[in-house]
Amino acid sequence: MPWEPFQTGDQTFDLSHLDDRIITVRVGDADVSIFVTFSDHCFTADPEPDDKRPVFPGCSRKDGRFCTKRYAASLEMWGCIERAMRGKVWMGQGDRYLVITVDLGEGRHHVISLSLEKLKGRADAKLWMRVRTGFHRTDDKHVATYGEVRFVNLVGLVLKGKLPPRIYAQNRRTPW
Repeated sequence: MPWEPFQTGDQTFDLSHLDDRIITVRVGDADVSIFVTFSDHCFTADPEPDDKRPVFPGCSRKDGRFCTKRYAASLEMWGCIERAMRGKVWMGQGDRYLVITVDLGEGRHHVISLSLEKLKGRADAKLWMRVRTGFHRTDDKHVATYGEVRFVNLVGLVLKGKLPPRIYAQNRRTPW
């Protein structure tokens, strides 16, 4: 499904970089197709007191506001996801996996939260990657991680109906 441009005042924000698409990952000697979708949480935020930001129509958040900071971060998402597909992702809470880029400086990290699951009802893809949100994390925003896994290994495990083990030890390695 294509995202329509969002217009507020005299500004137009192109959201087409978040249109659904299919990517392919090589796992062993097989190509695995993954259907990728993006949530409006990638460019909206919950309202703040006396929030003057425009409401995003049809937002999945209650009173979701268009957020230019999250929108700017969303423009970087594909590059981050493509690097992660060739490397590792961090495990987050529940079914979430986190693509984390740690080179933003000043204590900032780009965090992209996604889930990966088997996909039914489509012949063109075996898995579904739902990119749930993305933002620039600062030291005041806590994001828990529970170990990391190579992306191709994660894909292989999900295809088998398995998940990688999460590490809950207090002294576990973290990206920050």
